[in-house]
Order: sequence, then structure tokens, then C-alpha cells
Amino acid sequence: MNSKILITGATGTTSQLAIKSLLNRGLKVRAMVRLFDQRSEQLEELGAEVVKGDFLDLKSLRTTLEGIERVYFCNPFKDGLTKAAGYFAKAAKESGVKLTVSMSQMNVHEGSTSPATQNHLIAEDILDWANIGSVHIRPGLFAWNYLNMAGITVKAEGKFYFPNPDAKYTIIHPQDISDVVAELLISENYKSHIGKKYYLTGPRIFTAQEVVNELGDLLNRKIEYIEIPIEHWVEAMKRDPYVNDFLAKHLREFSKDIANGFFNKSTDVVETLTGHKPREFKTYLKENIDAFK
Repeated sequence: MNSKILITGATGTTSQLAIKSLLNRGLKVRAMVRLFDQRSEQLEELGAEVVKGDFLDLKSLRTTLEGIERVYFCNPFKDGLTKAAGYFAKAAKESGVKLTVSMSQMNVHEGSTSPATQNHLIAEDILDWANIGSVHIRPGLFAWNYLNMAGITVKAEGKFYFPNPDAKYTIIHPQDISDVVAELLISENYKSHIGKKYYLTGPRIFTAQEVVNELGDLLNRKIEYIEIPIEHWVEAMKRDPYVNDFLAKHLREFSKDIANGFFNKSTDVVETLTGHKPREFKTYLKENIDAFK
């Protein structure tokens, strides 16, 4: 490939990993950021062309998309996704984008009462209607969420507080998500992926107690699982400055989707698209073990 690949949300976890993967293959990458800061400087040092852009600023999107045919569309987790998708779709259509890999959610369904999930449902349609080569990835539970969901209380009390003790769900390593993104973006047979919705899963299904067992084995200490009501869990999560009211509302409804089995999936998508098996949840915990010690 001679043309540059655009990665949006470039300072986010999956975007950063995708950028590194593409640059390591000798590909040209343009990284869209909202702010120039230390994180954007690090991307420049890696070899990416860093540009400032905003999904809600059509002019900046048009400039960012100049000369771009393949894009990773990853909007920050906040309200406004449908408007962002509409603006992006317009600019991408005008620029001749041929492939758009978009970050969505595994639990996308019309019956959801989560504003974030509703936004993803409509955003997928907007990108499809624009005819800009959209393919949607729908990952399971993000492994990195456990740094906040479990790290503080496991470290301080040896306990993991979480609702839905009987719920079953898949947990995926962020590197596997970014590997899929990279493979889709460089695919010579990219047209075969357009219109697909890929469910990305880890290698096994977990319950809350099994998450605790993984942590206990790694830490070589007893970790106790404590079932708590959804509302108590959401209130506890709101102590994290990252969790705004929009995200808190999502977590409440997202927890119900977990209980209703929307994340109880196992697919071979990661292996089929990347050529390697998905990484174990334990691998991610080992890589970040200091968050739990």
C-alpha cells in the first residue's frame, strides 16, 4: 500500500496499538488527535503523521481525510457518536474513502436502553448508508477495564465487587482488537469484509468468580468475589473521574446486557483474521500485574 492509513482516536488504547503495528510493517500512518500533548508527541516519535481533528468539525475532517482511502473510525466514549458518524460519513464520502473499520459494541441491539449502545446501532447504519466501505468490529468485554473495575479493591482489600454472579462473558485483550483492525486495514481482499459485523472474543468464557480465580492464581493469594447490586456498582465506578454521567448510564444498562447473555459469545474471528489465537485474559493480567498487587 502506498497511501496513508488514517487512525482516529489515536491516543486511545486500540488506536495506539494499531498505529504501532502498522508502522512496524513499514506503512504510512496519519493519526488524528483532539489535542497535541505528550501522547501525540510519542506517536510522532514512532513515525506517524499527527494531525489535529474533531469529529464534530467538518472542516477539520475534510483536511484530515485528504489523500486517505482506509480509516479506523474510533470515537471517544462520550455522547455525540451519531453526529460524529454523520459528519465523518459526509467527509469520507467526499474524499473517496474505500474502507472504514469502525469500533462498535458486542451488545448492539435495538432493545437496548443504553444511550451509548443506541448510538452505536445508529452509527453503524449511518456509516453503511454512506457507502464508504464500512466493516464493524464488536468486541467483548475489554480486558483493560479490569484495571479500574478490580485493581483498586483487589489491591486494598483482596476483593472484587461486581453484580451478576451467574452471568457469562468473553474478555478480549486490546492487542487482539488492534491486530484485527490492522489486518482489516491492510487487506488486499478488503472488499470481502465490507458490510460485515465481526464479533471479537477471547479464547474462553468467564464468570465473576472465574475472574477472581485468575487473579488469585497470579497473585498467589485468596481474592474474594463480592456480589453487589447494579446501582451500588455504578456508584462505585463513578468515583473514577473518567466515568461521567453518560458512561454511568451506559454501565447500568450494559450490566443488564451482560446478565442477559449478550457477551456470552465465542468466535474464531481473531484467529481467522490475524492468523493467531486470541490472547488469554491471564496474559493481560500478567502484563499489568502491578495494578493488582
